[in-house]
Amino acid sequence: MRTRVWGQTGKSFMTMWALAWLVLVPSVVLGIEKLKFKPGFNLFSAQQDVQVGRDAAADADKQLALLTDPEVLRYVNDLGRRLAGNEPIKADYPWTFKVVNSEDINAFALPGGFIYVNRGAIEAAEDEAQIAGVIAHETGHVVMRHGTHQASQVMLAQAPLAILGGLLGQSSSLGSQLAELGISFGVNSLLLKNSRSAESQADEVGTYVLYHAGYDPHAMAQFFEIIGKKYPQRTLQFFSDHPNPENRVKDIDALIPMLGPAKPWKTDSPEFQATKKRLLAMPAPPKGKPAPRASAGSPSPPLPPSVRLVNYQGKGFAIDYPDNWQVQEGETGVTLAPQGGLVSGPDGDTAQAYGASLSRYQPRTRSLSQWGVVDATQQLVDSLRQSNPNMRVVKQTGMKLGGQPAVSTLLANDSPIQGQKERDILITMRLDQSLLAVIFIVPESSFDAYKPAFDAMLRSLALR
Repeated sequence: MRTRVWGQTGKSFMTMWALAWLVLVPSVVLGIEKLKFKPGFNLFSAQQDVQVGRDAAADADKQLALLTDPEVLRYVNDLGRRLAGNEPIKADYPWTFKVVNSEDINAFALPGGFIYVNRGAIEAAEDEAQIAGVIAHETGHVVMRHGTHQASQVMLAQAPLAILGGLLGQSSSLGSQLAELGISFGVNSLLLKNSRSAESQADEVGTYVLYHAGYDPHAMAQFFEIIGKKYPQRTLQFFSDHPNPENRVKDIDALIPMLGPAKPWKTDSPEFQATKKRLLAMPAPPKGKPAPRASAGSPSPPLPPSVRLVNYQGKGFAIDYPDNWQVQEGETGVTLAPQGGLVSGPDGDTAQAYGASLSRYQPRTRSLSQWGVVDATQQLVDSLRQSNPNMRVVKQTGMKLGGQPAVSTLLANDSPIQGQKERDILITMRLDQSLLAVIFIVPESSFDAYKPAFDAMLRSLALR
């Protein structure tokens, strides 16, 4: 199901999962004309970042169509390593930069300094400062250690006794231990999804790097604006993977004076224009595996839901979920899904095929008390249909949850997995002055196998 329309903002809540009390954001220290950046809570060492990143990169190289042109790779690696030399947090990472032969305007980073830039991003950039901004943003994710920070939160939630015992990386290989916990840094992993706060941090680091590398630090924000206007269809994946922080351009503009006085900043180079020209002269990228996403054709089904449940504490509610599922928080809600539960739909956009999502929904023109739960639910279903045109209501009934009135809506829909139908259960109830919407999502062929887990989750749902 495509749930990006949930909530009044219409944004995806495919974002970084977190234990809120563990999130540590970098602080701006004034008076010394310099920023101090501090990565969040992390159970991994910097060397383990490199280890898991190298393993994930080896898998990514097998799955992605990579460019092998030596001139393009030389240019991108020279630029990337020059930028990495200006990071505010020094780390001994084996910085490696690769180019994916895809027209999608995108880029992503794996822990330990393994950066992938799509050919489409280089071709869309108007000058070197802009593509330098894209790369500096990705290196920002690396030095802020966003990937292993997220993995640490998942591990603490799923295996706290093992973590407290200091077992990470001791009794067996790190990769096998992570696999046992259902944690992967591969190209299909939820760990490649970043929250808006992580995107803001990467923006801050990227702006710092651009300034100290001698580039116009406004270029990164300029690139985001330009591609959104010039290539709206080709940038959907970019903004799905890089959720746009509010006031992004304003925040970057406010940050730049803190870095120091204005300089005669560099914006372009003959090397960049020659590389871009070389790419544009190459044959069009192949179709088939253009982006780092799970296949929508016939992906392997996730492991069955575990009968062992763990608790998630949300804003105003709590719910249990299978301990082999992953948590991904957003501004308006949370996604609970097994590894492999998110796939790319036919248009390349990310959609949920297995699991559950919970979010707050606010009726657009009236308060919830004016609408009532049933009317607000209908408005929500109508908004979901905007990105799920074949969705239909099969059955709708009233129910009680924890003594509170609720509405259960059984929905039929096309699954994002090609050739399959989907069965969804939407549960709605009042939460303060908004609607709490809980939706259970699964292909029709797997509904019976997932129904006991869905029932157990629903029984555990509590408002607070």
